[in-house]
Amino acid sequence: MSLVNGGEECMHPFWNHYPQYPNRNDHTQTENHHYNHQMMQSITNLENQIQNLVKAIEANNELLRSIEQKQNQVITSGGGSVIVRM
Repeated sequence: MSLVNGGEECMHPFWNHYPQYPNRNDHTQTENHHYNHQMMQSITNLENQIQNLVKAIEANNELLRSIEQKQNQVITSGGGSVIVRM
């Protein structure tokens, strides 16, 4: 590493004796990777929840259709028909 002082280049060899620490960019990349991983997990979790919600809605719709059919059931007895509404 060098510094420029008044047009002269000064070398500082002692800087090379210290361990290299991750720079801010490496740290930011690690944070971004962690954030992206969390986001992908969240998206996967939301997709699973949506699939479960769709299944529950389909089951609920089927139950409602069944109830509606029973409410509109035509009973024939005795000579006439009666529509039974519950």
